[in-house]
Amino acid sequence: MAFWAALLCMVARAQQAFNLDMKGYMPDATSYCYEKLIADPLCCKDQRIPLSVRHVEIEREGAEWNCDSGIECNDDSKGSRGNDLLWWPPGSDCKTPRVLFVHGGGWQHHGPKEAAYDVFAAKLSQVSGAVIMVPDYLLVPLGNFMSITESLLKAWDYLATHGPAGDDCSAASPPPMFVAGDSSGAASALSMLLRLRDQGLPTASGFFAFSPWMNLACDSPTYYSNAFSLVNDASGKVMDGDILFRGPPKNVSSSLRQLALKYFQGDATRLKDPLYSPFHATEEQLDELPPIYLAVSGSEVLTGDSMIFAQRAAVRGVRVYISMFPGMWHGFPQYIEGCGSGTELWQGTTALSHAGDFVSQIASYLRSRPNLHRLPQSGEKTPRTNVYYPDPEGAKPWSFVGELNLGLVSQVMPPEAVAPPPPPSKSFRAREAPKSFADDDQNSELSLVPPRALPKDVVIDCPQDTMTGAVMSGMLLGSLCMVGCLTGAAWYLSRRAHGELPAFCPDFLQHPLENYKSEVRS
Repeated sequence: MAFWAALLCMVARAQQAFNLDMKGYMPDATSYCYEKLIADPLCCKDQRIPLSVRHVEIEREGAEWNCDSGIECNDDSKGSRGNDLLWWPPGSDCKTPRVLFVHGGGWQHHGPKEAAYDVFAAKLSQVSGAVIMVPDYLLVPLGNFMSITESLLKAWDYLATHGPAGDDCSAASPPPMFVAGDSSGAASALSMLLRLRDQGLPTASGFFAFSPWMNLACDSPTYYSNAFSLVNDASGKVMDGDILFRGPPKNVSSSLRQLALKYFQGDATRLKDPLYSPFHATEEQLDELPPIYLAVSGSEVLTGDSMIFAQRAAVRGVRVYISMFPGMWHGFPQYIEGCGSGTELWQGTTALSHAGDFVSQIASYLRSRPNLHRLPQSGEKTPRTNVYYPDPEGAKPWSFVGELNLGLVSQVMPPEAVAPPPPPSKSFRAREAPKSFADDDQNSELSLVPPRALPKDVVIDCPQDTMTGAVMSGMLLGSLCMVGCLTGAAWYLSRRAHGELPAFCPDFLQHPLENYKSEVRS
């Protein structure tokens, strides 16, 4: 029985891969994620936290708020809110780099422990060797663009004087500090970054983001060129474009614009505000930006936000580094575990690892120059862009993917003069071929432990809908075979009754009863 179940499952999976017409073009992990995300866009984010990374909840005075069913709060996590989540790797101290990470969710959803942001922040701490703080800011409609930015400034002020475990580090000079975010969180993070100088707060050593949403007017050209499309004919299905933001370009733009208008409390003039819709930042504002790293899918509608903003910033002398991954989807670095397929999604691994390289290399450079607080401007005037295409054979990139190289040369100093930052863990470094997560089970430093039970539809090898389709296909095939057998039997009996059987029929079919009688007599 187990054999037939496995066989039916393999047949069904082969049919699905053929129907999506991705076989031979995309790696298995990507195809698997497509299947899962098409069925449920909210599924399959990473669930496993590195063992070595520690965390604590921080209660800051004035940060508390409530998300109750009795008031207008759209998030699923109800009750008392406002606690930050702080993550740090082994060996951290007051000299360890710090990152303020602003979560996405369209400003109406999620928090430091929702939508797997706890898992993501832990992995980011591991690969960067930095302290990661994720604030639980007041969500829309309780909050708005002004209150969210103000709360982030207060979180930044706290992080400037507190290190791992929330320890008081006010007596020491702030280490290299970074601002980061994903999706809508990247826009708010960048707005806060643009206000730091005016607030007299420590400036940032760098900014990085994953699938950032920065043009809140929602009219970047990739809303059209990367629009989701489905070609369906007798040979199968081809899905192209953004698989999470599905719909005609105008509908997608309109839907996201409505989210932005709620963020701006209905003020449409803010959609192109250079401070709060940072895609439209002025040249003077761009001049103030630190180095930037952006990880973006080449297939999402927000790709244009990153590419155009990066080009504008680079022209002003800002050091900009981009990693682009064709075939990925919005927020793909949160799917490193392959959507439950058991195979690493190397594109997500690479994006996260490169963010770690960005932090660790800048931090190392600045540590070797104690009088320097940020990198000098670049003379390149263009972003350093790497595009990573997958090789479907073996599910690996076409060429070797190494660390992100910022081209910085650190000054050599005596060990006693500068304490080196803790080395980032290599467990999520990009590889030439993806790994199975079972490989790390025996190593506590590399192993991944689930903080919660994995959803059933993520863990099982053969999903229920796949099995159901396979069983239905088997029943249909069996019915066709039965009809064929009955038709053949009817033809045989009719021909035999009229003595019209073909001469090539064997003798036992020409006279079956006589053969039977002769066998009995003998």
